[in-house]
Amino acid sequence: MKKDFLTPPHVQMPEREELRGLPQAPRMVIDVARLLRYRVRGERELSGVMGQHAARVLMAHLAVLGEANQLTLAEKTHFSTPTVSILLRKMEAEGYVCRVPSKTDRRVMLVSLTARGKEFDREHLDRISENDRLATAGFTPDEEATLVSLLARMYDNLKVR
Repeated sequence: MKKDFLTPPHVQMPEREELRGLPQAPRMVIDVARLLRYRVRGERELSGVMGQHAARVLMAHLAVLGEANQLTLAEKTHFSTPTVSILLRKMEAEGYVCRVPSKTDRRVMLVSLTARGKEFDREHLDRISENDRLATAGFTPDEEATLVSLLARMYDNLKVR
């Protein structure tokens, strides 16, 4: 039997008496986010380093920046420099990124996407775009604006003040 890669295994939390009467929206947001992440992975069943969300975040920043040093990537992603170093080492070993010395300072190594990295990034963006359109199918522009506004308020409520 072929596995349906677009539907995650149904994992239902048990009903808890302690949670009855609480707002359902936060848990619904978690379920929607989980489904979107699962669908983005899709049939690729991401293996290796690209199975890690943090590696895909690094790749996205490199796609936007073109090239960057490790410190810049750590600052942009808010990952620790050791985390960035480990991820980049794995991404390089798997052929997604390459490092070259800076033309202005040979001590600095610049990281950029390889052809394989650019192809992966394009496929990843296509899947995100497809899922975003599917998730908001049938929404009017006003409905989408309302949803975005409400989610922004939830986000602001949860930020550390």
